Amino acid sequence: MSAPEIPDRTQEEALTDLLESIALEETALAHILNAEGEKIQAIAQMMEDGDIDPEDAIEQQEAVMRMLRMPIKKQMLLQFKLEDVLDFKEELEFNNDNDNDNDND
Repeated sequence: MSAPEIPDRTQEEALTDLLESIALEETALAHILNAEGEKIQAIAQMMEDGDIDPEDAIEQQEAVMRMLRMPIKKQMLLQFKLEDVLDFKEELEFNNDNDNDNDND
């Protein structure tokens, strides 16, 4: 198996790629949360209609709760990633501004 080809990127392009990846992951997490919300609504409707007994409803709710742990953890990691990218972007812009100022002297 050969190694993947990594395209040549400037630092700015790499930062843009990272921001896009964060946005895509956020979208995926939103879909997961939406699906779990629909499960909760379905369980509530089944309870209202008498189609599920309370023990099964609690079991289903606990399954949803366990599933929601993953997106919450992932959200925290994405927040750290976003903060790092924004910090690096700010540092890069500062260095570019200083380089431009030195060129003008």
